[in-house]
Amino acid sequence: MFKKSYNRAVLGVRVETVTPLLIRAGDAGIDPTAADLSCVRTRHAVHGRTVYIPGSSLKGVIRSAAEASVRGETFGGARGACNPLDHKNECNAHANSDRFPTATIYRDQCLACRLFGSLAIKGRAAVRDLFPWLERGDEAARPGGTNHQRANQVEQRHGVAIDRILGSVKPGALFDQELVPAGVAFWGEIALENYQVWQLGLLVRALDEISEGFAQLGSSKSRGLGFARAEVISIVHEQPLRGGERPAGVGKLMSPEEHAAYGLLREPDVALPALLGEPRGLSRRFATTDSPAIQAWIEAARQALGEMA
Repeated sequence: MFKKSYNRAVLGVRVETVTPLLIRAGDAGIDPTAADLSCVRTRHAVHGRTVYIPGSSLKGVIRSAAEASVRGETFGGARGACNPLDHKNECNAHANSDRFPTATIYRDQCLACRLFGSLAIKGRAAVRDLFPWLERGDEAARPGGTNHQRANQVEQRHGVAIDRILGSVKPGALFDQELVPAGVAFWGEIALENYQVWQLGLLVRALDEISEGFAQLGSSKSRGLGFARAEVISIVHEQPLRGGERPAGVGKLMSPEEHAAYGLLREPDVALPALLGEPRGLSRRFATTDSPAIQAWIEAARQALGEMA
């Protein structure tokens, strides 16, 4: 399905920590004074070394939340979610095989794999890294602003392992960990390509799960860490000029023959809100940072997902 561009979108996302956050680094490094459990960091070419939320970490939480909401259900003949760890399940059956056309492989995928990908197909959604600044935000949110500084003023918390049988402290079981404090915001993007409106709805539903506290980020979630709020703060959608002057899902931009070949779920009669489109070469771009317009777009996506049930 990626041989041809039908539509694409980039969602600007803001994640704010409600409780402290620990996304652990892969190793402790060679610094003897470093915490036993250190926050993951990266070095930005312009803004220096900083804590951040890896896109892979956020995508894992989003996918898990999305799968949990549709697992065990059937939508238009398609399974809600498979077991991604089972490499022999139906979604992965055509992995590394050139004997089947792309349309056949896509048709055999569950809803979660159609959005996030499997061993056999590429996903529609790509989550980019989130940083504690917004290049075009207000003064507090910009690089070097108060939010950026607070994010990197990590707090130290001491922990201890308890023997579950004796109920006492295990000898030598003391450890310390770094935490990004509560009240810090991170900004990033989620890119979608050739997506149906219900797929946007499933993605938004997963973000709701994070904001409502049913899905948490990072490590030590059972210790009270990782509760955050996630929101969409901007939307940019593009589709071919021939697609019309109103944004639409890929199901309405494909020919009936292509729609049937890929086994796409029927697009519900839910129209994405009208936005003022701007021609850009062969495409038309729709963009907004207006909160009411974004909310209307999100509600339309939620409604489309609900009508698939």
